[in-house]
Amino acid sequence: MSEEMECMCLQCGISLHLPAELISLEDPANTEVKLLSSIHVCASCGGSLVLVGKVGDEPQYRLE
Repeated sequence: MSEEMECMCLQCGISLHLPAELISLEDPANTEVKLLSSIHVCASCGGSLVLVGKVGDEPQYRLE
């Protein structure tokens, strides 16, 4: 069974669950924003997706 990760659309805010093995980041060195590569976009609006964390874990959002 694969581990799923929660991702959020930066445009519409919808939350999506993707298998961890399908996730690749634009800039893995960036610890502020974990933006998914351009092959993954929101199915609803086509916006960019950001990695939130493991499905079921309490996410830590920055409010600045």
